Amino acid sequence: MKRLIVVLVVLTCLVNYSFAQIRVSPDNVDRIVTEFMRVDKVPGVAIAILQGDSLLYKNTYGISNLELQTPVTTNTVFELASVTKQMTAALIVTLANQGKLSLEDKISTYIDSIPQGWESITIRQLLGHMAGLVHSFEPQVNDSYLLNYSKTYMLEAAKKIPMKSVPGTDWQYSDQGYFLAGYVAEKATGEVFDSLMIQEFFKPMGMTNTRFLNQDDIIPNRAAGYIIENGEYKNNRRQWQFELTPHFGVMSTIDDMVKYDQGITRGIINEKVFEEITTPNRIFFNDNGHQYSSGLGWVIHDFDNRRIVAHTGYTGTVYLKDLKTGLSIIILTNRDENQGTSQHELAKRIAKEVDKSFPKRYF
Repeated sequence: MKRLIVVLVVLTCLVNYSFAQIRVSPDNVDRIVTEFMRVDKVPGVAIAILQGDSLLYKNTYGISNLELQTPVTTNTVFELASVTKQMTAALIVTLANQGKLSLEDKISTYIDSIPQGWESITIRQLLGHMAGLVHSFEPQVNDSYLLNYSKTYMLEAAKKIPMKSVPGTDWQYSDQGYFLAGYVAEKATGEVFDSLMIQEFFKPMGMTNTRFLNQDDIIPNRAAGYIIENGEYKNNRRQWQFELTPHFGVMSTIDDMVKYDQGITRGIINEKVFEEITTPNRIFFNDNGHQYSSGLGWVIHDFDNRRIVAHTGYTGTVYLKDLKTGLSIIILTNRDENQGTSQHELAKRIAKEVDKSFPKRYF
């Protein structure tokens, strides 16, 4: 483990903001992370803690590839999985602000021969998981051959899947919806989705080690993904290659994710765009001052005028932002979250460690 402390003092750092004091004790943060790795059997972790655009702490732990025994570094490339969704939402709202599309556009404007039930679906409903679509939609196979799914093939596959509900009436987390949103963005602009993301965000932010997943490419410093079977590490096999991946496809490093977070603070992602995607789109419950809701690409928690937004990825990633204090926590790991690991719980523990005012009820 190599500690990287971006502070002027060694043991404790303090940044004064008009609205909060965030205190980072490196030893305490390291203890929390290493305990998480031990209990959940997570091979490798990279974390960053920021307040506003100030990087308070950054560290890497463990192994990126168990076969090669390579350590995690700040240049290790992790799959973000569904943390990609908040980027996709920000990009499409940016395109709307540029007049290239409208969030209220019907997707039938951009997609030919839509199935029955899709007629009223809007771009906003896709981004807010309110389009009545299923989550998983790719054809499944029971072998390890690499399947190459073109965007046209995936679109036709999506059209054949029954809807879960009438658009606009219920919330249903949906990879299918985000795939369609990316497809619509391409049709509206005439540009490839990956290129749009690079042009609008990655290049202006200096995210030189961030890219979209391609199973065929040699990716330097790539972390291998793992699952646990019968108490042992196993490779998390990938048996597909998607041409279009706005729902899960971004790969990045902890250094680049710091740049992304700073890009939000510095306005590379327009302030109005960020406000749009972090505004509740569907409220799940509201009890005793705690409102839990969904935005566009974010899950939102409101506690007595304090808004916290977050998203996780099944590859073991978490991105959490406290919009009142300016606290951001980014966690990248190489252990599948879908097996009951608690990367989100790790983010909460770190938040409560560095900010004693962080809501105890946050879950």
